[in-house]
Amino acid sequence: MRIEQTRRRLARLRAEGLIDRITLPQAGRTRVWFPTPCGVQLASEWPEMRGHRPARTASDPTAGRLKAGHALTVTETALAFLEDARRRGELCRPLDWLT
Repeated sequence: MRIEQTRRRLARLRAEGLIDRITLPQAGRTRVWFPTPCGVQLASEWPEMRGHRPARTASDPTAGRLKAGHALTVTETALAFLEDARRRGELCRPLDWLT
């Protein structure tokens, strides 16, 4: 998927109130996206999420900014597991790693 397509999808989800974003000025203006309470509620209703407690979300930009470093580290760790599984020919699906 190209970055423009991803940006359009994120913008659409934001317009629908399912996600929001903050900009980290100290990190080269990196944008950090997070689910809104409405987005978390909607996702928690998916059949794949049955039996999983929704994660606590950052409910405002300040909380999101404070949690961003940890969230980015966890995401990078999950991606490292995914890349290693793919390199070894193993199956690693999105819901195999839940924080």
